[in-house]
Amino acid sequence: MASNPDTSLKNRHRLVLGATGAGKSQLIRELIPAKGIRLLGWDTDEDHEGHHIENRADYARLVAKALRSKKPFRLLWAGANDLKTFEWWCELVFAALDGRYPTEILIEELADVSPSAGKASPKFGELIRRARKYNGGLTMASQRGTEISKTVYTQAAEFWIGRQEATDIPRMSRLAAVTEARLTAVAALHYIRKNGPDVSFYKLEFTKNGRKLTELSE
Repeated sequence: MASNPDTSLKNRHRLVLGATGAGKSQLIRELIPAKGIRLLGWDTDEDHEGHHIENRADYARLVAKALRSKKPFRLLWAGANDLKTFEWWCELVFAALDGRYPTEILIEELADVSPSAGKASPKFGELIRRARKYNGGLTMASQRGTEISKTVYTQAAEFWIGRQEATDIPRMSRLAAVTEARLTAVAALHYIRKNGPDVSFYKLEFTKNGRKLTELSE
């Protein structure tokens, strides 16, 4: 069970939306530090660095061991990609949270384990609604923003909206608070960041030293 709640903690949940090739995983690598953190991830395509595990018992054992160590860790689920397994993973992640220590929670391709665009599945709903006060911050990614639960939109504090499929542009332009024409013009590796009433624009570039996320003057 999650421990040491702190209701003063800030909401760190974010949603990254973009069609195939938009650069979601690259952006997430910039948003989440590579080292020195506690990270539990749902990463069945193995897009991110860390220890990938495909067996439930092994994953649960390694999470428990990592928590006891009090050291940084990156433990990513890479096994079955179905709703039943996802609900198990969400329950385990919530139980691992401790308000004394910030934990990053990464969920790739959320639409794959979203049964509908309505209410979130039970354990995922509990995780996204209650993780904040136990120092958990969710970073969720999806190709199709129209296929994920409305609970995600009510609980996320920050949105990063990249290149969209044509059919998703009307709804996603409203989320980004920009015109449909402006969203249509978004290229790969470009993102609109929406945080409360604030809207800003970013470009992700590759340099000889890695990646660079630059705010544009738009």
